[in-house]
Amino acid sequence: MVNIVKAEHLKMKRTFGKMIPLLTPCIILLIALLLTGGLGNAFPAGAWNWWYTIFLPSTLAIVCYLNIKKDNRVKYYNIFLLDISKQKSWSGKVIYCSIGLLVANFIILLGTLIGGAVFGTTIPFWGGIAGAFLLSLSYMWEVPLFLFLSAKFGMFASVFTSVILSISGVITIADSGIWWAYPASIPIRLMCPVLGILPNGLPIPSGSELSDPIVIIPGIILSLVWFAVLAVGTSIWFQRREEK
Repeated sequence: MVNIVKAEHLKMKRTFGKMIPLLTPCIILLIALLLTGGLGNAFPAGAWNWWYTIFLPSTLAIVCYLNIKKDNRVKYYNIFLLDISKQKSWSGKVIYCSIGLLVANFIILLGTLIGGAVFGTTIPFWGGIAGAFLLSLSYMWEVPLFLFLSAKFGMFASVFTSVILSISGVITIADSGIWWAYPASIPIRLMCPVLGILPNGLPIPSGSELSDPIVIIPGIILSLVWFAVLAVGTSIWFQRREEK
């Protein structure tokens, strides 16, 4: 599997798709800095909030599409002719894009920590680290979904779905008692106790139940279940695609 992931890395080398997980978080950090001026806790809170509620899902969708696009150009012959399981090839794509997700989240973490040190404002250090890991885990289920949509329908379907999931995850039930029922609300809900900010980016009021960390473990478990279901289901679809 390591060699398969390395092959995905080499395939994306010197492409724009490889740079997106690096560039997009930097752009978000710059926008947050320009709009807030580093005042109060606005810079780190704004950067984190805009990232995970809006830009992270769309960034992930584009990365998944560009990864699929390379193979789609040659009708997947570069994969189907290899003497390895096609499900393993698909899993390699999922792992590679998930690594990109983790890298992007830690760039946001690094930027907010540095910005907080410079301007005297910060999200809690351990809260930021936990946030980067939790966002990677709780958004990981979108990787096989976006890879599938990109392979089956193209870029528009993948990016459009990411936008719908982002909007619905924020405005529907992320801060309600049934956040766990909708996977797009889970990462947003987990950030409340970890980063101390509401889905709209404002600080959590003192004594609010949204600051209770009891939601973290169930959120992780549910996210991993969604990931397992989608990863296995889409890998089976990819295997059958070759057989047809």
